[in-house]
Amino acid sequence: MNRNPLLKVFVAACFLSTVFWNCTKIKSTDIGTDLLPAIDNVHTFDTTLELITNNYLFGDSAVPIQPRLLSGGVNPHTLGTISDDPQFGTTTAAIYMEARPGFYPYFFENERDSLYFDSVVLCLKWNYTWGDTNALQKVNVYRATQLLRPDSAYPTNTHVSYSTLLGTKTFNPYSLRDSLFLDREKTRNQLRIRLNDDFGRFLLSQDTAFGKPYYNDTLFRQFFNGYVIAPDPYGAGSGANALMSFALSDTGTYVNLYYRYSKQGKLDTTFRKMKLDNGAGGAHANMIERQYAGSQISQHLTKLPSGDSIIYIQTSPGSYSILNMPSLQGFKDAKGNVIIHKAEIYMSQLPSPPSEQDAYLIPPPNLYIDYYNKDSLAQQPFLLDGFSNFSYSPDQLGGARKYVADPSGAVLSEYRFDIARYVQGIVTRNNKVNDVYLYSPNAVRYPNLTVGASVNPMAYGRVKLGGGNLHSEKRMRLRIIYSKL
Repeated sequence: MNRNPLLKVFVAACFLSTVFWNCTKIKSTDIGTDLLPAIDNVHTFDTTLELITNNYLFGDSAVPIQPRLLSGGVNPHTLGTISDDPQFGTTTAAIYMEARPGFYPYFFENERDSLYFDSVVLCLKWNYTWGDTNALQKVNVYRATQLLRPDSAYPTNTHVSYSTLLGTKTFNPYSLRDSLFLDREKTRNQLRIRLNDDFGRFLLSQDTAFGKPYYNDTLFRQFFNGYVIAPDPYGAGSGANALMSFALSDTGTYVNLYYRYSKQGKLDTTFRKMKLDNGAGGAHANMIERQYAGSQISQHLTKLPSGDSIIYIQTSPGSYSILNMPSLQGFKDAKGNVIIHKAEIYMSQLPSPPSEQDAYLIPPPNLYIDYYNKDSLAQQPFLLDGFSNFSYSPDQLGGARKYVADPSGAVLSEYRFDIARYVQGIVTRNNKVNDVYLYSPNAVRYPNLTVGASVNPMAYGRVKLGGGNLHSEKRMRLRIIYSKL
């Protein structure tokens, strides 16, 4: 039994503080990037080092999960189909969710034989669309035959079994921006899918008596396992080329059951909502499946000793690159103990023809780097370069997408990372030169350091970058600005 948990917290805090302090005593970036000394090649110098870069796919053990947030809600879930991405192949994203009554025993007005069904509609609150907003998507809703646990977080390779088709909707994602004015509701940014009338009558006819579905939550979950919302890649959906994000915990996500009942001899119309988060949180999962066969990245997955000239980064669940810096040790040996003012990894999107659809399959908002620590045998964050008070600071580390025009006039994305303190540790303290991981995560977590951060929306973005190989049109490189002591 742990009799002094505060002591453990204090020791952990002291350890992390020591890590921060001992990595390097020269915090060169304290002077600010706008106050870098002029490069005069007498006291301050500028050099560019080569990188060796290769492409990799994340395996099943590294796929992201969709946990509940500290607030009790869930992260947005992704739905849709990318049917034609020459660079990265296809993507299929489906949602599983429960929608349950807000109280038990659950009852409707009057007796069951005095209720008259109108319609039942599944509504999902839309956040954004990544991809072609005009190409038609076809979405089907099924009855799940597999019951997931509401207290568990499931990875994005989870497949939930289903059976009966409950409803279908064909639409273009652009229409999700619209507002709707209904009889008793005003809604906007919502995907509304009308479900089968037979299913609605089925819900309306259930009993509230002891042992019946509406008596308590356990019986209702056994009676109805939830909904699977999946894209249909055939027919009207065969040309779909977008992924849409929906907020399951939002008040705009629910199943509405519309019906009439007798009130003082007249029929009155009303509705009841069933939601994912009614009291106890409901179960949920987000399946995101990538297929790379025939795509460009599938031709660049062989590790090359000299590195690849093209790097493909797809937001998780997706791909990554390992950046080797063999010349960094040579720089240290040749220059000795110098002050590192800036150590910037620069990378640029490669121009592509219109057929590769970069116009709407746009790059990720942020890329991210960390490194593989050869001593601890684990990935570690750039704590000094990218975190302040244990919180991720993208402005400090870099990695935010910026649009720039190249000499030909093409507007491309570029990303820059400053790892000056990390390089200073190699130069000053003889720290090891580690392999750097470049990727586009939804979120990062380092359990051994209790550090984590959100980086990108799930499955949002992909980019084709120039690699470190000399044959690259826009070569990835490490630029160092330094001064002699």
